[in-house]
Amino acid sequence: MTINFTTTAPRRAAPVTRLLAIGLLLAGGVLLPAARAAATERRFGYVYGSGVLIPGDVELESWTTARLGRSTFYDRFDERLELEVGLTERLQTAFYLNFAGLAEDRMGVRVHEFELEGVSSEWKLKLLDPVADPIGLALYWELSAGPTEVELEAKVILDRRFGRFLAALNVVGAYELEFAEVGVLEGEAELEIDAGFGVFITPALFAGLELRNHNAISADGWEYSVLFLGPTFSFAQPTWWMSLSLMPQVGAIAGATEGPFNLADHERLEARLLFGIHL
Repeated sequence: MTINFTTTAPRRAAPVTRLLAIGLLLAGGVLLPAARAAATERRFGYVYGSGVLIPGDVELESWTTARLGRSTFYDRFDERLELEVGLTERLQTAFYLNFAGLAEDRMGVRVHEFELEGVSSEWKLKLLDPVADPIGLALYWELSAGPTEVELEAKVILDRRFGRFLAALNVVGAYELEFAEVGVLEGEAELEIDAGFGVFITPALFAGLELRNHNAISADGWEYSVLFLGPTFSFAQPTWWMSLSLMPQVGAIAGATEGPFNLADHERLEARLLFGIHL
């Protein structure tokens, strides 16, 4: 379902103030009493860890991803609502509802859209533990389906906790089929490398750096390769946690469209706020 409407409102700057407000709220969390949370809280916004929920545990997560700034005004917010369930000591599953809201300028007119993008099913299998074993290892699968597209995503998740430090690496592959027009089916493959490194300032407060390299490959060849790099912060309590990542685009290895950047397929800034509650 997509709702479109247009306005002729004057252009305005991207709502960076909203992101700053989120950052201030997160920073204010350090004033709360610190306590160690469960091992499944997200310490990075984009990079996954190998931990899974214990059998019978349930967690509700809210995702907000802001994508701001292209060649012209562009302001998109992706929203995901996730319910995670621990099945065994090594396996968890999750179900998502996916929404998106968009405002952008098209031929001098400000266009607004809201879309129910579809649903997703996630499965995560932990093979090795990042503390007990030399390295943490997990496999991840996600199937997403919407009105006009279907996507299958797979991840190999590696992480390691040593003292106050945490390092993680994800290798992600995805294939998307889109029903672009009547009788036309388009396919595109994606390859992504996500890496994160950070330090536990306290048992509850974590700060680090994330790197994201996103690549698209179509039938015509390699479309683009874009790099993002930025800080990440998280704060966890026994029953809830939150994480914030700010990821400005640092340039395109391939497929640049405006100077060193790709502003046709990606934005100048991505930011992600995650909030989880253990039910």
